[in-house]
Amino acid sequence: MKIGIFTDTYNPVTSGVVTSINMLEQELKKRGHEVYIFTTSKSVQPNENQTLYMLNSIPLLIAKQYKNRIATFYSREIAKQIKEIGLDIVHTQTEFSVGAFGKIISRKYDIPFIHTYHTMWEDYVHYISPIKGRNIRLKRLARTFSRAFVRKAECVITPSNKTAKYLKYKCNVKNKPIYIIPTGIDIAPFKSSNFTLEEKNKLKESLGIKQDEKIILFLGRVASEKSIDILMDAMPSIFKDHPNYKFLIVGDGPSKKSLEEQAKKLNIENNVIFTGKVPWNEVPRYYNLGDVFVNASITETQGLTFIEAMAAEIPVVAKYAPNLSEFIRNNQNGILVKKNSDFKKAIVDVIENKKLKETLIKGGNETAKEYSIEVFGDKLEMLYSEIIKLHKAKKELATKEEKNIQKKTIYKRIGEKLKTLTKIKK
Repeated sequence: MKIGIFTDTYNPVTSGVVTSINMLEQELKKRGHEVYIFTTSKSVQPNENQTLYMLNSIPLLIAKQYKNRIATFYSREIAKQIKEIGLDIVHTQTEFSVGAFGKIISRKYDIPFIHTYHTMWEDYVHYISPIKGRNIRLKRLARTFSRAFVRKAECVITPSNKTAKYLKYKCNVKNKPIYIIPTGIDIAPFKSSNFTLEEKNKLKESLGIKQDEKIILFLGRVASEKSIDILMDAMPSIFKDHPNYKFLIVGDGPSKKSLEEQAKKLNIENNVIFTGKVPWNEVPRYYNLGDVFVNASITETQGLTFIEAMAAEIPVVAKYAPNLSEFIRNNQNGILVKKNSDFKKAIVDVIENKKLKETLIKGGNETAKEYSIEVFGDKLEMLYSEIIKLHKAKKELATKEEKNIQKKTIYKRIGEKLKTLTKIKK
């Protein structure tokens, strides 16, 4: 198959969307498919084997700290190249500029179009306006915009049940099949066995951490929606009872400065370490320093960092959220806390209780296998194939009734196959 992926964000930007695209591209190419990435200018082609087309773009001033860009909605030159390629399917990963270009290409060349809805935009309107009353109107606008974008898609993919419910009930996307396909990750680089004790201790030393000190790890984008400030508030009490603990924050983002100031105000700056941004290929190494992985965010649509931590055999402590409870089972493969005040007990229990830690590591490792890149590839490959069949069938069928019957048949078959693929890998 010739697959076109249309995205506003791509390498070198670090985000869950970019990770998802990288994983999908890697797995599909391994299976012999041709993958073409259409994105904004200033993107980076990680290796020679990738086929990248960049639309002219400018920096996005809203939330500019994320270094996102917005492209022109059409490129005649790239459209001509797409015609020559002969794409079999258009897969958009954004609702904005390059996503709109993908929709135009779909209509222009009669190519089936599917969409992955990654981000519930109403959780991020505070970057546009801090005024509460205006935020309500912006949230409504975000829902209307989301519904309008997916209206012509053959189907919609979401990474979690939370996102699927949001589209269905809040955005009122009712007459469109929504399939839940969590992003897969390449588990192999995260395995603890990849790193010797000597390597871990050397990295600890470079961060000013002693060999016998315990590490409470956060890894991800350092931004307000990650609620790192809640974790920071729990630290003084933890450090008072356990002065040999360190809070390691790996990553960068707009909240780094305010969190550094918070650590100073709490008088715990000697126990809190900020690494700043680390190269992607170094991320597994940092995971493997952790004695416990923590995250208090309730805005995650999937939470790939939790899966990565599980793959690295690091026990997880998270704030309860419905979508996280889909794969984090309390006291089996992680700990879910209901109240912020519960973080201290959960973190200390995981570090100090050897039996609990072993249980969580074992359960987490099994969960990580369910979210492997191979499962992700199986599901998307099947979905593409079925949607292409549907698109061809609709051209050949004469009546609207026949087309509707065919749609229902194929949509049902996709749902059944997704369930089967999930069960096979569990």
